[in-house]
Amino acid sequence: MKSWLARWDVSPAEQAGMSFGDMLTLVNIRRVEIACMLGLFTKSIEFATGLRTVQIAVEIVLALSFLLASLTLRRGGGTWLPRVFVVIFLVLTLLDTQWAIAAMGAKGRLTSGYPMMLLSLTLLFVLPPLTFGLTLIPLLLTYCWIVLGTATFPAEQVIAIVNAAIVSVIAVVAAALIHAGRRSDYEQKRTIRLQNDRLMERNGELDTLMAITAHDLRSPLYGLRNLFDLAVRRATREPELPLVVLQQARASIDAMLALATRLLDAHAAEHRPLARLTDEDVRGHVLAAAGRTKPLAQSADVRIDVDLPDRPLVATLDAGALAQILDNLLGNGVRYSPTGGILTVSAAQEGGDVSIRVQDRGPGIDPARYDLLFKKFHQSVGTRSDGPPSTGMGLFIVATLSERMGATVRCEPGTNEGAVFVVTLSAGKE
Repeated sequence: MKSWLARWDVSPAEQAGMSFGDMLTLVNIRRVEIACMLGLFTKSIEFATGLRTVQIAVEIVLALSFLLASLTLRRGGGTWLPRVFVVIFLVLTLLDTQWAIAAMGAKGRLTSGYPMMLLSLTLLFVLPPLTFGLTLIPLLLTYCWIVLGTATFPAEQVIAIVNAAIVSVIAVVAAALIHAGRRSDYEQKRTIRLQNDRLMERNGELDTLMAITAHDLRSPLYGLRNLFDLAVRRATREPELPLVVLQQARASIDAMLALATRLLDAHAAEHRPLARLTDEDVRGHVLAAAGRTKPLAQSADVRIDVDLPDRPLVATLDAGALAQILDNLLGNGVRYSPTGGILTVSAAQEGGDVSIRVQDRGPGIDPARYDLLFKKFHQSVGTRSDGPPSTGMGLFIVATLSERMGATVRCEPGTNEGAVFVVTLSAGKE
């Protein structure tokens, strides 16, 4: 029963990729189908019982036509065509009811068919209340014209008109309530879906974090265990060996500490509040970052060239966040630069912004991977074989801190080789 009823509604899976307007259009298109089937059923009974008029024949043909059209539009018919189709169907259905009332009125009889049809359509379809209300005004006027032209008692005409007006108001109110209920349901499901997607993303991040952490911790721990085993086995023969082991163990401990630091930095970049943004000259920050990275560059035999203009480059920034952004970009630049390579960091005014560019001379990055560079735990290839392993946190921290202080970061191919990372800050007041 549930699957049969779902034929005339939208499933949660379908709703996931739709806007609210598109969802309502699809619901109404599917309900045209059930309305046509009900119409064909009633008209077939009337036809079979001997009520064979031109109007009934026309209604059967129209019902079949709208049924076939709705089945076609269910498979996709753009945006506006299905909506216009639904409006035409509703208007023609109500006009057809008025036609039937006019035919019976010619014999001096009035029925409540129009108000009943109006309420039925209101309950069956999900209609925007404003559009629905505006559409009902000319239909109500047409109905009043038909009633006033009927040869019956004036009191009966007044009652019919008043009833139709009351039902029209009730129909608009009902349409508004149904529409609001569907919108509320849509928003709730959308919120739940987004939360589920975020939870799944977080779960994936945790799985990746566990895999990366376990991988990066295992190697230094194995190294420590082998060193300690060696010290235990040979300590009696080589009394100076424990001291050598302790000295060599520092490298493994440093690697584990570096991993923990990177993880803590990533967490802080997402959650730690930034300081108040201020307008500062970025040249000082660039020079300071180059100075902090110089020892790492010297040990890797990489030269850092700094290219800054003579005049100030004032931008709106958070000093701590910008320092961390530059440290990560310059550190990555060293890691990706070949021995004897050059790492260039520059800053310049670009329109109403200030841009900082870090260019390495490494192997470069495939443009198809640009969108993945700033994802959490994304690990690139092509680093120096003698450099530390990457957890994929550095560029994620850069992107997160940039976004939080209103800046942007992007990657571009280098002029000759390598890659260029560009951080764009809003220009401040000098």
